[in-house]
Amino acid sequence: MTIPERLSHYPYAIVRFECIFCPWRRGVYRLARLAERYGAEATLDHVREQISKDCPRHRARGTQMSPKCHVWYTDLVSGKPPDVPS
Repeated sequence: MTIPERLSHYPYAIVRFECIFCPWRRGVYRLARLAERYGAEATLDHVREQISKDCPRHRARGTQMSPKCHVWYTDLVSGKPPDVPS
């Protein structure tokens, strides 16, 4: 699957975020709500920046001992669509 650049190209109705360094930092959003809030043509990078801006590591330069915030789109790399019933 090709990683989309904009919310308007996001393939699922549910958008999940997760930080690889902070296991308690996770979020689940409806695509329509994100598009309403940030605009359908907002880039996924912009949305990710906005979602993670309250992270204490967000503005850090990042070092080996204290890495920078790394929030990512969980379902884009997992290969399993979040909105398909089991």
